[in-house]
Amino acid sequence: MDYNVETPEVTAQLVNSSFVRKIDEGRVKEAAEESTAFIREKLRQEAAVREILAPEGISEEEIDRDEDTDQPKKIIDKEPDSYATFVQFQGVGPRTWFKGPRYAIYFGKIESQRFTKVKWELMTYTSDIRKILSDNSVKDMADEEDSKWNELVTDIINANPLEQRTAGAFQSSTFKQAMQKMLGRRRPIGKMLMTKLRYMDALDLPAVTVGDDIASRHFDQGIEATERLWGIPVVTTIKSDIYDPDKAWIFAPQKPNNFLGNFYLLQDATLFIKQEADVIMFWSYEALGIGVGNRLSMQEIQF
Repeated sequence: MDYNVETPEVTAQLVNSSFVRKIDEGRVKEAAEESTAFIREKLRQEAAVREILAPEGISEEEIDRDEDTDQPKKIIDKEPDSYATFVQFQGVGPRTWFKGPRYAIYFGKIESQRFTKVKWELMTYTSDIRKILSDNSVKDMADEEDSKWNELVTDIINANPLEQRTAGAFQSSTFKQAMQKMLGRRRPIGKMLMTKLRYMDALDLPAVTVGDDIASRHFDQGIEATERLWGIPVVTTIKSDIYDPDKAWIFAPQKPNNFLGNFYLLQDATLFIKQEADVIMFWSYEALGIGVGNRLSMQEIQF
């Protein structure tokens, strides 16, 4: 016997009407929470630094007070002889290098652009408003995270270029030299970061180097089918305007002994909604702190 199976679909217009109605009825927090989930998931996917350093939530009970200001910070134990520092986000003071047994990670804020719409205009959207808001907000915030991370990495490498910069062609010997530099400093190999533009050069690696099966897979499926180079997990990004496509970076792993650093979220990405009459304003913000516990835990490759 055949049965009719009903599969009701929720249209984007219905979702959008419900979203606007909640705001109109004063249930702004409920509407914001719905979109916040979209934003957090999207941000996790868009920011390359989040694949190098896994974000970790931190409560207000876990933060430390600063002796001179009201700036929140987190004090971390580290190797006594290593140099450590933090990423300089909005609201954070000048960067400091710490050489003692502990170092501080200061928390700053990242905020997206502010978007304004008349509520009736939102009802005409044929795509899910929550996804549109997350797409618009996340690009700004993810780019800021990556930009500030890149600034810090650049400063660290420039402070010790003879030891922490390897130059050469995109070939196995160059990557081997970079990995040997890390291992020579007793830093294990964690992940590699490069732009997708540079990663495409892996297609030119000869079969005698990578093996016939890998060369064949690159031909059939493209380079995206490969997630590792010489056994190292590779994080790729399309942000050639932020990360230099003529460079790659090797980082020590966070776990199990946290050779690299920490990424703390005092407040994860959150959507804020404000309504004045028929005008609805949206923007997203987060409070975060990123620190590198040992500046020798990274190696730059210059192609």
